[in-house]
Amino acid sequence: MNGKARGSQNMPEFKEVRRASLLPDRIAADILSKINDGELAPGDSLPTEHSLADTFGVSRNVVREAIARLRADGVIESRQGRGAVVKPLSERETFRVDINALDKSGNFADLFELRGLLEIEAAGLAAERRSEIDLAEMRAALAQMEGHRDFDEKRLEADAAFHRALGNATGNSYLSVIVGYISSRLKETTRATAQLYSEQNLVSVTIEEHREVLSAVQAGDADKARAAMAAHIRGASERLHVPMKDPEDG
Repeated sequence: MNGKARGSQNMPEFKEVRRASLLPDRIAADILSKINDGELAPGDSLPTEHSLADTFGVSRNVVREAIARLRADGVIESRQGRGAVVKPLSERETFRVDINALDKSGNFADLFELRGLLEIEAAGLAAERRSEIDLAEMRAALAQMEGHRDFDEKRLEADAAFHRALGNATGNSYLSVIVGYISSRLKETTRATAQLYSEQNLVSVTIEEHREVLSAVQAGDADKARAAMAAHIRGASERLHVPMKDPEDG
């Protein structure tokens, strides 16, 4: 391809799946398979969000999240007037979290350890640097979590939005991106425990953990924010039965 968007007659055929519960990961995986198979080449533009939403039978927000994951993985980039464009393999970032590989020995524990190392410090920085806009975004995400006691997609997205807002509050663009990315990848694993959360009323527990983090960040108490985030990550790992080393143990 010469970098121009393909005409509709040459576009790859995506699977049409009319299920409201279709996961962004599955949409991202389908698009990625087209890229890996050469049906979408470097320089090609993806179909529009509207077109993809119609094809997959989901909302544009779900498609937007799938595209955001591909962008975070370094597979695509946004270009003015072109939308989402496939990047050359040589320009793609090397760090990505493959959800399908998390069941391999140690990978899940490693991801949680990385999360701890990043998010505990991010909470401290957020307490020192947060703006009123950052706090408003965290409050809004928490309100969404509290408004969805059932373990559904909206509650999962609100949880991820809270952590993205926390990452943004650090004022560090790189830390913000990676915290948001890891949160989006963990949504899939948390989704798998929905029945456990509902049966044991763990939704209330995790909401309270988020309240503690927000309270400390809002108060500007960096040490308390780090401690609250450490407690949240320990609690999440225990709920998911992930053995992990406490990041504060050194």
